[in-house]
Amino acid sequence: MWIDSHAHLTMYDPSEVNEILRSAADAGVEGILVPATCRSDLARTVELTKSYPDSVVAAVGVHPHDASSLDGELKRDIENALRSPGVVAVGEIGLDYHYMNSPREDQLRSFRWQLDLAKEADFPVVVHNRESWSDLVSVLGEPHRRLRGVCHSFTEDEAAAARVVELGLFVGISGMVTFKKADGIRAMASSLDLHRVLVETDSPFLAPVPYRGQRNQSAWVREIGVFLANHLGVDSEALARQTHDNFVRLFSPDW
Repeated sequence: MWIDSHAHLTMYDPSEVNEILRSAADAGVEGILVPATCRSDLARTVELTKSYPDSVVAAVGVHPHDASSLDGELKRDIENALRSPGVVAVGEIGLDYHYMNSPREDQLRSFRWQLDLAKEADFPVVVHNRESWSDLVSVLGEPHRRLRGVCHSFTEDEAAAARVVELGLFVGISGMVTFKKADGIRAMASSLDLHRVLVETDSPFLAPVPYRGQRNQSAWVREIGVFLANHLGVDSEALARQTHDNFVRLFSPDW
């Protein structure tokens, strides 16, 4: 059974979620981790775990796009959300210097606070990186850090992936691994120990080939996993078991 380790179910209309989960189950996808991104989707992210306790777990936090919104009230909301039984991580957190929707200093401040929260609460983290690797790895490597979690939809090179693993994190592989011009991602994936790999859709974004350009869905994590297995020359069922076990080892979902 596959697990989609990163899917934004809150970005679908609520009326669509039942069908998305049914299609995922039909495709052999046992569970999904849904990360929060901002103030407005935090409560709904937690609510999904209550509505679908057998197949959905959540991460709670603030995406770097919304880092400037992390005020005292939102901090308290995130801290309270961590007490919900279906919440298994702090996320989606990190840095994004592509759009710069929040200033760099706000992103760094938000990232550090959420990393500290995860350490204090003994939760793993779900980390976002886009065009920010130098600062991201600097923060992750700060001497007082004690990390566990995943760098999701990772696109850096083999050396960066090795550093991620060295720091105690898993590497998330998304549908970008199937893209025609993604030789660098495939090379990076080939360098990984499979005990440190997760697969994800990042839906509704990054639909894999042959669905590229469509709105992504969790059922297609199977396409990503089978493609990755073929690329690595391993049995797809064995990769499904391994990535499943990796997810359970990291996030300990109560399924």
